Amino acid sequence: MLIEAQNYVKSFYEKNLFERIIFYVFLSAFLVKIIFELGMGQSSFGQSQHKQLFFYSFLGLDYFISFRKIIALRVSINPLSLFSFLFFIMVAHGLFIGFMNGNNLFIILNDTIPPLFIGLNILRMQSSSECLKPIDFKSILVSSTLLAAGTCFFGYISGAPSLGNPSLYYPLILAGLFMLRPFPKYVFVIILVSLVLTMNDLNRTTMAFVVFTIAGYTGLQTIFNPTKAIILFFCSLLCLFVVWSFIPQDSRTYIRVMGLADVDLSRRTGSIGERQAEQDAVTAKLQSKGKTIEWVGLGFGGLYEVKITHEVLTDYGHAHYAWVWFNLRFGAIGYLYMLIMVAMLFYNGTRSFMYKDKIGVFIALLCFQGLLYCGTYVNTLFLLSGIHFLYYKPYPSKELS
Repeated sequence: MLIEAQNYVKSFYEKNLFERIIFYVFLSAFLVKIIFELGMGQSSFGQSQHKQLFFYSFLGLDYFISFRKIIALRVSINPLSLFSFLFFIMVAHGLFIGFMNGNNLFIILNDTIPPLFIGLNILRMQSSSECLKPIDFKSILVSSTLLAAGTCFFGYISGAPSLGNPSLYYPLILAGLFMLRPFPKYVFVIILVSLVLTMNDLNRTTMAFVVFTIAGYTGLQTIFNPTKAIILFFCSLLCLFVVWSFIPQDSRTYIRVMGLADVDLSRRTGSIGERQAEQDAVTAKLQSKGKTIEWVGLGFGGLYEVKITHEVLTDYGHAHYAWVWFNLRFGAIGYLYMLIMVAMLFYNGTRSFMYKDKIGVFIALLCFQGLLYCGTYVNTLFLLSGIHFLYYKPYPSKELS
């Protein structure tokens, strides 16, 4: 029994780092759902810190086990490896300004960990010890689906079903449906049940991503297979009609969709208005600190005060929009950092898509969704720890994707 466990652990760490990171994301959400929500009866809201604690603990353990490989790290010079240094520059910038401003040490650490691991993971994923390991797309899909289904099942028992990480799961299943042949029937059934159970709580970014992705796929099919495109178009409309018919009017999904008709950017209430309020508050905070701070930001650990719909948040260090987050941390210089990151999402998404295989399409969909989240909730992109920036190169003789 012990030998079997040792062999399993050994085989797991022989998988590609890209696979392991995805596994850590879903495993973290699964454990939080069981321990804190089902076991301790806590609300599903406010569990982000617990998920991050588990995820970065798993990732830290991975680094500890792979310490010798990391010491001997060798990478090629390419746009992605050069881009990784942007995150190290951001870390140095954020730490220096954060310490100079006397920001809280714990909050500085909390802000440092995500960009630091993104930079390190980009380099590790293309290192000689990782890049030649095959990436098994089917294994990623199956393991992620089982963990997402488990999270959904225990969440349903506790009253808050979820897929663990929809921003990662939807690109994964769409890439599988588009590219994997044959698609495992039992996986399809599990996915269908999980989606039905979570249909009442979809966020707007996820809905937009799914609609745009299916529309783009249908558009491509009109070029290569017009008959298939027509069938897909009408099937998509039928599915959309059926799904919308079964969504309760008091569900979060229904309220979010209907709320789009009542969006007023001049208001500072509601989810979109509160994001606008964050932008106003960050601008006011930076201006109150003088021209130097307007250029370099508040650094890691920087806090501000913002009035949202029902309360005033003091010592608030969060920002949804990417341009507000970068401006808060790095001032006007942060806009340059953000533009480089957006450009690399475009670059790697386009580059990966050109390979026209399962992993390439998956990365392209991740990058596309990452671009959407820059305009809604940028932390979603950061907390996937760099998998958007895998410098993917298929190896026909070894690649399992």
